Amino acid sequence: MDKKTIISLIVIVIGITGLVWWSKTAEPETTADASSKSHPARNGSALVSDELFYDFGKISMKDGKVSKVFKVTNTGTEDINVPSLSTSCMCTNAYIVKADGTKKGPFGMPGHSGFVPKANEVVKSGGTLDIEIVYDPNAHGPAGVGSIDRFVYLEDSDGGKLQFEIRANVTP
Repeated sequence: MDKKTIISLIVIVIGITGLVWWSKTAEPETTADASSKSHPARNGSALVSDELFYDFGKISMKDGKVSKVFKVTNTGTEDINVPSLSTSCMCTNAYIVKADGTKKGPFGMPGHSGFVPKANEVVKSGGTLDIEIVYDPNAHGPAGVGSIDRFVYLEDSDGGKLQFEIRANVTP
């Protein structure tokens, strides 16, 4: 073999090795990795949630919006004011679901889709708050097909935060 052929083969082998390495780093989390996201989190607040992550799996644009409710608990001895609830993308809205089933919101992405209202909700000591996250797979049109990862942020008046994450694989 001549030098050109050998160099070409080396470049091809390095390229294939790089692609294999990249595909391993781009793989979705294992179940063990995902389950670590479902433990209670404090993040500087007495507000906790037993579940911070949810994977919708495969969802279809033709079936429309999907939603998931997360329960937040005040483990502290004092009532906590929640002034802020927001999302990471305009395709996702969050709602506070009251005990009687009524909803407050929608709370969306700051700076997009108009004004995002303040949550101004109080969670009594030992009380709970339900946060419903609604994802619209049609919001981005055909460009929205594929894997998505979105976040919802709940912040208390002392700066403590909870971050919820939803994931899905969007099909046409």
